[in-house]
Amino acid sequence: MAENVLFNPGDAIAESHDYNEALRSADIYNAKQGRKRGILIARPLEEDHGYSVFYADDLIAADGPKPATSAKQYQIEKRLGKK
Repeated sequence: MAENVLFNPGDAIAESHDYNEALRSADIYNAKQGRKRGILIARPLEEDHGYSVFYADDLIAADGPKPATSAKQYQIEKRLGKK
């Protein structure tokens, strides 16, 4: 089952049109942080292309109250590091 969440697009630590490139960026950030912070690769629901890399603790629950920020809906593709 797909997990849909909200993120502020400005919180992305990397973006790419290619999944493998996004995964490589996520691995680099994960290595720099010593796996202390979880990393997520997510795909925006309103767009047919592209992947963004976020820190897991920046996640906003999609079923919670709507945030005051300009959050967009994403679908989590992969989780790396701390959960």
